[in-house]
Amino acid sequence: YRSKHLIFQALQKRSFQMHRFVLLSCLLLPSLVTASDRLPDFMTGKFKMDTSEGFTDYMYALGVGWFKRSIACTLYPTQEISQDAAGRVTLNTYTTFQSTYTDFNLGEPWTEETADGRTTTTVASVDGNKLIKVQTPDPNSDYAFTTREVREYVNGGNTMNLILTIDGKPDIRSVRVYNRI
Repeated sequence: YRSKHLIFQALQKRSFQMHRFVLLSCLLLPSLVTASDRLPDFMTGKFKMDTSEGFTDYMYALGVGWFKRSIACTLYPTQEISQDAAGRVTLNTYTTFQSTYTDFNLGEPWTEETADGRTTTTVASVDGNKLIKVQTPDPNSDYAFTTREVREYVNGGNTMNLILTIDGKPDIRSVRVYNRI
């Protein structure tokens, strides 16, 4: 009888330890899994464009027509970046002429319709103080170059430098500076 009682106590203790392990795993695992999928706080918020260089040449290289280029260069967009509890990032750009809305999960490809009318397979990632979007064109489209949007956060996250480049065209580079509002 005593040996059965000791075995029962050992099983109870082991069961308690197992339940505690499972409970702790359930509490800690979601934060470990989603930690790399979270934007740093300094990347979220609203930013208003202050200056822009090289944007006309960038749009020309993308095949954007004269009329749309002319209008786009007179606008001062606001970008709003947020992330919900499930890790979904929302990146919206607002202007009086045309606004764009996109949402995605970091590291997961999605189909994006760019403001200039391209359809791309896009993947976003975070590298230090940079939010990077790589936009690969649809193989059936007329445009064959991959583009990159790098949002570099400086000045404690109060300034966002949006750097636009085209793979294979090193002379084409646009830098648009946004300030937190």
